[in-house]
Amino acid sequence: MHLVVACHRYYPVPGGSERIAQLVAEGAARRGDRATVITQAEPGSPTEEMVNGVTVRRLAMRHVGGVRVPRGYLRSLRATGGDLFHLHGNRIWCADFYLPFARRFRWPQLGTGHGFYQYAVHPKPWDRWYFERYFPRVLRGLDLYACDTEYERRQLLAWGFPSERLVRIPLGAPAEEFESPTLPSPRPAWGFRAPRVAVYVGGFFENKRVDRLIEAVATTKGGWGLVAIGRDVEGSRYGRAMCERLAAERGVEFRALGIVDRRQVVAALRASDAVVSGSEYEGFGVTIAEALAAGKPFVAFRAGAAPEMAEGGAGRVVDSVAEFGRALTELDDDSVRASMAERARATAPEWTESAMVDRYLAVYDRLLATARPPSG
Repeated sequence: MHLVVACHRYYPVPGGSERIAQLVAEGAARRGDRATVITQAEPGSPTEEMVNGVTVRRLAMRHVGGVRVPRGYLRSLRATGGDLFHLHGNRIWCADFYLPFARRFRWPQLGTGHGFYQYAVHPKPWDRWYFERYFPRVLRGLDLYACDTEYERRQLLAWGFPSERLVRIPLGAPAEEFESPTLPSPRPAWGFRAPRVAVYVGGFFENKRVDRLIEAVATTKGGWGLVAIGRDVEGSRYGRAMCERLAAERGVEFRALGIVDRRQVVAALRASDAVVSGSEYEGFGVTIAEALAAGKPFVAFRAGAAPEMAEGGAGRVVDSVAEFGRALTELDDDSVRASMAERARATAPEWTESAMVDRYLAVYDRLLATARPPSG
C-alpha cells in the first residue's frame, strides 16, 4: 500500500494533528508500506525529504487575504500515485482546497477533522455556516470519517452526516514515556503545605479555563495545591497573571511552571495525587490519557474524551466547580485514590498512541479491501 497523508503542518512543527499524522504515517512505514506526507513549506526545511521512513513534500504557500493558498496541491497529490488518502483537519488549507474536489480522486479516502474548535469557541456566522451546512456536504466525497471522540461523532450526526460512514478512533498517550526512568519527584521543589497536589498540563488558553481549577481547589480549604504546566497567553482574561491573582485571593497554593521539557512533564504527572482539567472544550484531551498511563486518577469537566475515559472508573467527570471540589475531597481518601489508580493502569492500554495507530492501520486495510468507485 502507498498511503498519502495531507496535514496542514508536519514534523518538526509541534501540535496535536501534526503528531497524529506523523504517528500514522510512520506506523504504516514501519509495517512495510510506503507513506508520503503533503504539507506546507517551513523556513529552513527542504521541499522534500525522508523522515523516519516517510517521504515529506512541502508546498509553497501564497497568502491571499489572510488565507493560505497551496501551490500545486491537487497536482502534487495526483503525482504521488497513492493507493489510499488520509486527510487531517478542517477549516484549514489542506481540507478546504481538497474537499470540494474529493470526488475527482479514485483512491479510497479517510478524513480526520480533530474536533471543531472554531465552532465550539466563539463561533462567527461564517463558522456556523461552514460546520453546519458546508462541511457535512463536502465530507460526503470521502469514504469514511474518523472521529477522535464520541462527542465529535454525535456532532456530525446532528449535522446530518451518515452514521455508516463514521468510525471512532480515539487518540492516546505516549505510554512508553511513563514506562521508562524519568527525573526524581519534583514535589519537594514545589514546596506545598497542602498534603495533596493536583497537576494540570495544557497552557493558559481560553478554552482550558485554569481559573475553574483554582476555584475548585479553593473549595478544599487547603487540602490540595495546584500545579499548572504550559504556555501563557499574555493579555488573556484566563492567562497566568490573572490565575495567580485569583489563587492569591482564594488562598490556593498555586505553581505555574511555564513550558518545561517533556521529562519534567512526565515527572510532574507521576508526582501528582490527581491529574485535573478545567477545559470547557477539548478536541480530545490527551492529558487525561496521560493520567491513565501514569496510573493516576483524574478529575475533569465534561469535555473531549474525558467522559469516555472515566467509564473505566479511573476518573470523575463533573459539570460545576462545586462538583469538582467534591470529587477532589473524595480523593482525600488514600484507598479511593489507590483504587482509581489501579483502574487507570488497567484502562491505559486502550488509550495509547500505539493502540490508535493499530486502529488506523486496520481502517486503512478495510478501506482498501472494500474500495468503491468515485461517486460522481
